[in-house]
Amino acid sequence: MGMIIVAASDLSGVTDAVTGALQSGDIYIAPGVKSADALTNALTDVVPADGSIAVVVLPADADLGAAFDLELLDRITREVPQKTVVLALGDDLQAASSAIDTKEALFIANTNETAAGGDTQAALVETVQQIVEATPSAPGGSGAGGGADWLLPVVIGGVVLLAAAGTAIGLLARRRRTPASVTASDPVPAGIRLRVDRLRELQVDYARVPGDAVAAQTAAGIDALASHVEQLFLRLDAKADADQIALAEAEYSDKLARLVAALEPDYLLDLLTRPDLWDAPDERIGEVREALDGLTTQIVDNIKQVNARNGLLFQVSLDSLIGRSELRDWERQFNQGSKE
Repeated sequence: MGMIIVAASDLSGVTDAVTGALQSGDIYIAPGVKSADALTNALTDVVPADGSIAVVVLPADADLGAAFDLELLDRITREVPQKTVVLALGDDLQAASSAIDTKEALFIANTNETAAGGDTQAALVETVQQIVEATPSAPGGSGAGGGADWLLPVVIGGVVLLAAAGTAIGLLARRRRTPASVTASDPVPAGIRLRVDRLRELQVDYARVPGDAVAAQTAAGIDALASHVEQLFLRLDAKADADQIALAEAEYSDKLARLVAALEPDYLLDLLTRPDLWDAPDERIGEVREALDGLTTQIVDNIKQVNARNGLLFQVSLDSLIGRSELRDWERQFNQGSKE
């Protein structure tokens, strides 16, 4: 069993150590993981001997250097021979598979993580067993292969976890690449990444509003939007040409900035907490929520179009936000908000 001796922020080093070990085995447990011997024995009893499933157990901080959600799982999956990878980062379970339906694999991992209540061994054992049961048998052994790995981001905690069940979180398709072609760069364009980062900051602000159902729903919606934006550009990076990526960047750099301006604390959050200080507060709140839902729906549609190898279609205009004089200078407001 190899050892991770690189810093957690060095994702390439962590990936190399893990994938190197998985070339000759199906279980990797990092040195220092508690109860490693018992965990190894438990996993050995359930992991198939046919090399179809790999299980990796790492410290919770092993992906600190990640530029986007599930980057470490993405890296590992693209480099190993196993068709299914179950990864535990502390008690956070993640799963990627090209052997079964991606949504089912994620649902299995998330359900067992929640049910185990922090018992990583129980969650891993149950996840592996259920994935084995869900994997169709194939004459000749290896099953349907192909050139794609399927990843689905795991969303954990509070309202975000509740939102994930309703939105199915979305899925990420990546082509297998040779090691030489893999880079550590973020496939999300810099301008889009800036807006996504601000959305995640705002999500925290809305989640902290006590006893406000609309604020909680908005927090969940913001998180879902941010995750879907990342997934769109990750899949565009894997499956689309440069023109489609540039088209999506131009479309969403504009619209995300407008939406961010409307979600800033001095607009929607203030409307929710001090509606008495605004004219037509319910109408204004409805406009922003409609824009958030509409933009998310369009991005999900774009993801489906990428999956089907179709051209991207854009139909959401956010006209209601443009019509508000307070939000017309949306670019200035976004830039000011991102510096705070």
